[in-house]
Amino acid sequence: MQNKAINILEGKPNITYPCEWEYRIIGENEDKIKEAVFETMPRVYQLETKNRSSKGRFISLHAKIITNSEEERNEIFTKLSKHPEIKMVI
Repeated sequence: MQNKAINILEGKPNITYPCEWEYRIIGENEDKIKEAVFETMPRVYQLETKNRSSKGRFISLHAKIITNSEEERNEIFTKLSKHPEIKMVI
């Protein structure tokens, strides 16, 4: 077996803005998640339904938007994370 070097990132990655960013959003009610995303996003975005849990309780959606700065990207993440209808944002 050949040894392969593993690159370890130190510090924050270098992200050039504006850039497309994707949020993976998990919750229980698809319609309420869509409403929460609509309320949160500052401009046009794409939203795609992705997966359901094996028992069908949870659903994940992926939202893509062009973010203009790290501050805006983090603000969107925080607002989505704090919404009562959203269980997790990745």
